[in-house]
Amino acid sequence: MAVEAASVADNAAALERQARLASLSEREREVMQRVAVGKLNKVIADELHIAVRTVEVHRARVFSKLGVKSAAELAGWLAAG
Repeated sequence: MAVEAASVADNAAALERQARLASLSEREREVMQRVAVGKLNKVIADELHIAVRTVEVHRARVFSKLGVKSAAELAGWLAAG
């Protein structure tokens, strides 16, 4: 019974992760991937040919949508999935 409950909880968590990732726009995903590997906002802006302020906005939206507070937490969240 406990194993079944754990399985149901794992499935619910996986669905929640998928829903959160699906809520990101393509550009937010691009920024997320670069933030997760530790790139600076200026570097991300140069790579994507956008303003640093735009990177900051996308980064904030990613953190909000995924429920993380830092780049390190984001990297851990992505690795756990």
